[in-house]
Amino acid sequence: MTPFRIVFAAGCLLVLAGTGYLSWYGVGRESRDLAASAASLRAGSPGGGYIGGTGRVK
Repeated sequence: MTPFRIVFAAGCLLVLAGTGYLSWYGVGRESRDLAASAASLRAGSPGGGYIGGTGRVK
């Protein structure tokens, strides 16, 4: 096996192990507290904005 193939295979294994580790610990999953605040996130802010001065960007 050539050195390039060894390095490439080791890199692939490290990437797979890293993504498995991050997935196991919940990185990239849906936030559990987002469902309660989803309505307020979609409503927009009344504090004035740069689009039309209403603060609502939808």
